[in-house]
Amino acid sequence: MKPDTFANRRMKMKTIGCALAAAALLAAAACEADHASARGAKTQATAGPAVADAAAAPPAECEVLEKGLGLTDGLEESSGVAESRIRRGIYWTHNDSGHGPDLYPISIDGRELGKVRVEGATDGDWEDIASGRCPTGTGNCLYIADTGDNSRGDDGGKGSDGKGAGKHTVRLVVVPEPAIGARTVQGREYRATFPGKRTDIEALALLPDGSIYLVSKGIRNEVELFRWPTPLVEGQTATLERIRRLAPEAAEIGDRVTGASASPDGRWVAVRTYAALAFYRTADLLGSGAPFAQLDLEPLSEPQGEAVSLADDGNVVLTSEGPGHHLPGTIAHLRCMLPQ
Repeated sequence: MKPDTFANRRMKMKTIGCALAAAALLAAAACEADHASARGAKTQATAGPAVADAAAAPPAECEVLEKGLGLTDGLEESSGVAESRIRRGIYWTHNDSGHGPDLYPISIDGRELGKVRVEGATDGDWEDIASGRCPTGTGNCLYIADTGDNSRGDDGGKGSDGKGAGKHTVRLVVVPEPAIGARTVQGREYRATFPGKRTDIEALALLPDGSIYLVSKGIRNEVELFRWPTPLVEGQTATLERIRRLAPEAAEIGDRVTGASASPDGRWVAVRTYAALAFYRTADLLGSGAPFAQLDLEPLSEPQGEAVSLADDGNVVLTSEGPGHHLPGTIAHLRCMLPQ
């Protein structure tokens, strides 16, 4: 499909002079309650506290190559997306909670190329996915963040005693990247708890050195960056390490974080909300810096923007849940110009 008239234009990226550039980089729905609020409604990015030196960030540009392409039936709630590190142009995605523990390889235009059941793993609330080196240091793996909080009232079955009591436990599922055409893959599951009060997380970023980072949604709590302790150890429950506060609690649904992605070379981390996409230099994200730039996603008209995948060359793929959660989700393809 040829880019439409909007796609033929370049969208200037705004330099970020706000804390997450408007927590705007963060967007999402407060799970079931928020999902209902977000359906059929456009979201707006809102400005957050000022960040030092953000105005001095160089400009960047993104070109929309495709937008609004439909995903296959069965992918009504695409919640995470990650490009394969061994098969360029192949992306892995999965549904949100309420579906089976399945992974879907798709092409950049949204065509489904298979369906893989992850054995040995639950699907409490899969929110995001990343691709990278396996924990053993060899081979390529997919990392799935089972970190959502859609059933906050009863802990979604994630309480330490399985009945909603005790600290809120999140899971990370790791699988060797399946071959296209595979039907099943064996997963390994790792557990962790929060260092403070429970929070909802929908964004996962994996760096080339194997370090794993999570960004909280910003509902009921501030938007925060956490690190999952490594090396990963099965059978033990780790405690997430809080790295920093990124923004205050999201004031609007459109400001809540729904996805993240690190470039394979580790130089950049993209963080998205319903309403905006922000690019951080990794050192700035892990330190005390602000986003390098951000992009308003409203012109894409995503039903409910959820996920992002960032490549070294600035190619960006975004997926969205479908309207009303009963129609297929959508996929968009952008090319963003980031400095070397």
